[in-house]
Amino acid sequence: MTQAEQHTAPPAAFAYYRNLDTEQGQAMKRRLERFAGADLSLPENIIRGHGIAMNQGDPLSDTYINAMFAGPERARARPLIEQALTSGIDSVTDAPAELTALFQQLDAEPEWLDWDLVEHGSEVFRRYGLGLYDFFGMMTFIGYRNPTVAKPLVLTGAYTGGSAFGRFLETSRFWTDTSEPGALRPGGVGRRSAVMVRILHSIIRRTLLPHDEWDRPRLGMPLSQADSFATLMASSFFPGQALKMFGYRPTGDDILAMMHQWRYIGYLMGIQPPWYPETITDGFRAQLLVLLSFGIEDSADFRHLTQSFMSNYQPKQDTRGLRRLAGEVKYRIKLGQARCYVQADTYQAAGLPDPGLWRFLPFASFVPNFLRETARRHIPGVSGLIDRRNRTARQQWLRTHLEDGEANFAPVQKLTR
Repeated sequence: MTQAEQHTAPPAAFAYYRNLDTEQGQAMKRRLERFAGADLSLPENIIRGHGIAMNQGDPLSDTYINAMFAGPERARARPLIEQALTSGIDSVTDAPAELTALFQQLDAEPEWLDWDLVEHGSEVFRRYGLGLYDFFGMMTFIGYRNPTVAKPLVLTGAYTGGSAFGRFLETSRFWTDTSEPGALRPGGVGRRSAVMVRILHSIIRRTLLPHDEWDRPRLGMPLSQADSFATLMASSFFPGQALKMFGYRPTGDDILAMMHQWRYIGYLMGIQPPWYPETITDGFRAQLLVLLSFGIEDSADFRHLTQSFMSNYQPKQDTRGLRRLAGEVKYRIKLGQARCYVQADTYQAAGLPDPGLWRFLPFASFVPNFLRETARRHIPGVSGLIDRRNRTARQQWLRTHLEDGEANFAPVQKLTR
């Protein structure tokens, strides 16, 4: 197989068929089919298309970054994006052809876009409040077991060492920005965040592809279309179903709206997968596709990522007295959340301490969540009150923990190795 052919075929890390043929893979399929109440088999072209997407990046953004970084205009790459976002592509004098092509895509609304569904999905996303961010933080442990996800994070230093909580906060800023009312419209804060993360991903791909540790035939493209598709599902369909266990009551239409919202966020980020689910049953099919495609490796990188992330919740060594006690309790709570939200084998493979009974603490939120959700459904004005409180709480939390409350979405200046 030639190098060109390798890049239009699934990389070795594509594990769908290997996993499906195992007892665990078949058990996963049966379990999800019980939840879905349907056969979750997928056509061969969708399965193979997902595998090929592991070898695909973002042609428009990647071409722009490669062109700018190849010459003396490197420092202007991000400022030109900022200007075009703020004032329109026509405001950029002598705009590079690659930038013009990128904004032609960004400024064109896809035919499937429904703004009412986008706003509905954003409101559903906000209903979960800050609790959703804890869920997202712990659920990333599943992704850390996948080498195509873990390797970019380890090499760039994201979610490791002292940068772990800072990167998580920047991601939280992104989640907040992209789910504010009207945020994805032209000039909106969410639109800006989505595009700046898109540019960041292109810079990371350019940096990692020539690295000695990036094995392209095995791992495919860094931050690939397939891994990005998994992120869209993990931000919409997966929590929409999973958090029902903790008292939330989204309808099928609510979850579909959140999937549509994240489809458009993905469009702004250059994520255009070969297939996108538009029904609840297809959402379950996408979940099965993503989970079976992961090439699980309990590597040193996986353990380093999980332990580095969780260490940010531990009290500092010089903390004493009641502050240390409070810090230890907080750490146990976070360990309990991690153990509750991820499967036992993932938690144990990470080498994290046994949280004991703290693992059941997240279920204590079931009754207040259920009562609040029931009131939201039946009492006029409650839905708006919940939304305003959650929006305020998210912004206050970010101002408290993130410097200036804003994210830079800037690439690291030096790889970790």
